[in-house]
Amino acid sequence: MLSRLAGLPSPTSLHPGDERRAGRWTSPSFSRRAQKGHKPSVITSQRSLGDLSSAIVAEIRNEIRKRARPENVARIKRFFKEEVEIRGLMSAQIKEVVKLAHPKVRGDLSLALEVAEDLVESGVLEEASVGIGLLQRMTRRFTPDLFDVFDGWVDQLTNWASTDGLAAGLISETVRLDLGRVERLLLWTASGNRWRRRAAAVSLVPLARRGEMLDEVFRIAERLMIDGDEMVQKGVGWLLKEASRRHPDEVREFLLRWRDRAPALVLRYASEKLPKGKRVLKTK
Repeated sequence: MLSRLAGLPSPTSLHPGDERRAGRWTSPSFSRRAQKGHKPSVITSQRSLGDLSSAIVAEIRNEIRKRARPENVARIKRFFKEEVEIRGLMSAQIKEVVKLAHPKVRGDLSLALEVAEDLVESGVLEEASVGIGLLQRMTRRFTPDLFDVFDGWVDQLTNWASTDGLAAGLISETVRLDLGRVERLLLWTASGNRWRRRAAAVSLVPLARRGEMLDEVFRIAERLMIDGDEMVQKGVGWLLKEASRRHPDEVREFLLRWRDRAPALVLRYASEKLPKGKRVLKTK
């Protein structure tokens, strides 16, 4: 049951730990920034972008209210240590709303960004899920400069679900388009914001799963291996676990070098996909 609770399935695999049991969530945060290179369509230009966006957002919120399941809220909240506003929709219901909303943005990325921003600023998890769902349908229109837009959104993140949705669902796409953006992710690892540090790791999860950018995975991980925040530890452990699918020997060697210093949680998560006899855990 919980695996079907609110949250649009992300392009990544299951989340680790409590996140995994809660279900798949995508709930990024957005900030208003002009999107260079993405001009409004003729239809959009007939009305102000803001007015059209507001109308679409109002329709989306109405659809979410109609599908609200208050009886699910308490169960979902158990998987968050932070305060998160939730309506209790099932994942299938989130998909329904995304499907209804997608034609309204008419393939206009600028409009979709405006809509998504308003939804996320509400602080309602399901609204953010719809916002990212719209953008995930438009990743073919992404350009590397969107990384700078997403960078500004990270400071608004308040929970692991939003962080993972933004990082694995959207930021990863911009990194794929311009691998040099990893240098920016490296800077994030020194941030005082726990969600920015987690995002630094999770942004490479889809790439790591495909066996790509192993050197960059290790560079990010090295800077987070002894992070004292549990949410960051889960993020870096998840990243290494995904990398181990294609590079088990290299990841195991990396973990062995860190076994004496890294938290047990990081080692446990990172070793999940390794053969039982080769998992690197804390020695008693």
